[in-house]
Amino acid sequence: FLSGSVHGNERVGPTSLLEMAELLLASANCESLPRMNKKPQLSDKEWEQELINARSCRESLKVDHGIPSPLRQWLARLVSTRRTVIIPTANALGYSQNKREEGSIDPNRDFPFDIEQYHEAECMQTIAGRSINELWRSHLFQIGLRKTQ
Repeated sequence: FLSGSVHGNERVGPTSLLEMAELLLASANCESLPRMNKKPQLSDKEWEQELINARSCRESLKVDHGIPSPLRQWLARLVSTRRTVIIPTANALGYSQNKREEGSIDPNRDFPFDIEQYHEAECMQTIAGRSINELWRSHLFQIGLRKTQ
């Protein structure tokens, strides 16, 4: 589970998370190339183009993003063997208004953790809090990361 911002004014988190997701997917895409095995119906020219595309993709990740082959392979394996749930902006309202809170409530304080019984009605009031809560209730996440400033 990866969360970019529970607070709407955390501007770096969503962008960082989307960039990371792009690198994960680009690594998996490059590692999947060439997309076809050489078959009798595939012309030599088509096969050569597949190989050129594979080399170009891998070289681009290495040069443009600093992702060498072992790291690209590891990222591709991560994508293909794990379920990754990404919420770049859980607090979309706060993000659009560049405010920490969702409405007037801090979503980071809206979870039912270590609350006293007479305060239980004061939690799960935000969409961000409820969304994250439901994701954690419906999945068995082994790790959760949240970008903090």
